[in-house]
Amino acid sequence: MPDVPFSDFGVKWFEDIVGKVTSWFTDEIINGYQSLSNELFNTPLPQGEGVEVVFGIPAQGDNPWHSIYQGVVGGEVMILALLVLFLSVQGRHFIRIFGMGSAYSNQYSRRNAWTGAVLIVGWYWVAVLSLYFVKGLTIGLIPDVSRVGEALYTMLPAAAGNPMLTMFLAGLGGIAMVLLKAVYFIRNVLLFIYLYGMPIGIAIMYGNIPILSRIAKRLCLQFIPLAILPLPAAILFRGYALLFAGDQMITPSDAFLAYFVVVSLPVLALYVTWKTFSYASPLVAGAIGTASRTAVGLGVIAGLGYGVGPKAATTAARWGPKAGVGHAAVSHLAGSESAGDAQKTAQTTQDNIATDASGGVPSYRRSENDPGYY
Repeated sequence: MPDVPFSDFGVKWFEDIVGKVTSWFTDEIINGYQSLSNELFNTPLPQGEGVEVVFGIPAQGDNPWHSIYQGVVGGEVMILALLVLFLSVQGRHFIRIFGMGSAYSNQYSRRNAWTGAVLIVGWYWVAVLSLYFVKGLTIGLIPDVSRVGEALYTMLPAAAGNPMLTMFLAGLGGIAMVLLKAVYFIRNVLLFIYLYGMPIGIAIMYGNIPILSRIAKRLCLQFIPLAILPLPAAILFRGYALLFAGDQMITPSDAFLAYFVVVSLPVLALYVTWKTFSYASPLVAGAIGTASRTAVGLGVIAGLGYGVGPKAATTAARWGPKAGVGHAAVSHLAGSESAGDAQKTAQTTQDNIATDASGGVPSYRRSENDPGYY
């Protein structure tokens, strides 16, 4: 039996792992392009056609639109919002009795209250009309997404050069494709939440309540970027359709550029969508970003604590992973240079002792001062 070096087994295992991971991400890209359709960028609307979509009553089986209509148009949400607005205005009048506040503030609150009441009553039709406009604009901008996906899928080469580069690009594309679908799913969920709960936010915003009105205003204005979320991605897909799926198709010169073009579409679509989504829901985006940074930071702290020492781990925990890695590098370089000096210092620290005439230790010295000699 021929002797096979153990290192060859390790190289073979590493190549198999890289190939398997690359195939997972590549399958995710291929499946994403094959299942890509205009429904991904669809804006939810009630069933119907024309004016009936906006001003008609949703059918009994058209949920959640029927439930939203029942709650927002003359339902419990509208009544509760009008009650909150009424109590806010009356509360300012009550405070005015005790000489607090100002006449201008009361007059401003009264005018705002009438504007808020009109918006609360007409919120359902305003929101559905806005979504109807966004959907029409998206249909006008976006090309045939499945055609773009098919063109890019046929352009996908087997590899982008070396295996590590291929795995890196495939990982970017696969993760971006999955996250892109997740962001649009969350967008639909948040749209329904805004449609149902916005009247209460409008009541607080126009109630001129200190601090709470400013918070409610920021939350209510986030409905706008949430509604127009598909528009930047639609423009991006139209550009890719013009360059790579039209008559004047641009053909990359080598395998790396072809792989890069295929991966770049979901990555760029995720980027422009996420930037718009961060304006719409900064709390969710900030929470996800914070969780990612926390996971990376904990990994760096644990690694530095195990490999370098507690000082580097403490630096990473206090000032961040970059500072911890820098501290570890400086400690490693300084440690190798000062090892010899530290050993000499350890050997001669207790030799600097005054001796008597015969060269011995004076009898008046206490033994606990120099434990190395006794």
